[in-house]
Amino acid sequence: MKQSLYDGKADVVFFLDEPVRSTGLCTESLLQEPFRLLVAPNHPLLQWEELLPEHFQGELFLLNEKGCTYRTLFERSLAMDGIDSSIHLEFSSAEAIKQCAMAGIGIAFLPEIAAATELERGEWIALPWAMPDLRVATQMLWHKEKWLSPAIEAFLETARTTLRP
Repeated sequence: MKQSLYDGKADVVFFLDEPVRSTGLCTESLLQEPFRLLVAPNHPLLQWEELLPEHFQGELFLLNEKGCTYRTLFERSLAMDGIDSSIHLEFSSAEAIKQCAMAGIGIAFLPEIAAATELERGEWIALPWAMPDLRVATQMLWHKEKWLSPAIEAFLETARTTLRP
């Protein structure tokens, strides 16, 4: 996506990632995106008041495709806690991950924004597991040297006022 800015194919891109640093792009972080581990309401991990790393051993994780930035961050976070994430199913669709988790197939790892509606309806439960080293933000990026039309400037301002808390 960043390459499309350099190639002039896009004026602005939105990126869900670790903070992007670039000398050729303007980057603006709009909001931090919390992530959750989500399970069906009858999942065995819900029996524990406090989860320990060993509770996750042998569990099936429902993850985005390899190469997805937040999957890489998640796997790194698990490794730091001594949790093996090698047992997983890989999906290209957040909706497929959601449906499998709600059906009790495994543990979904998704941004809270993608899980909010189903959480409110009680279709799944967020596990009490903190990942303080996982910092992901929704960011706007645009080419530093590109002229921004008044319409693009207005769009950027609308995005700022709409997406910032």
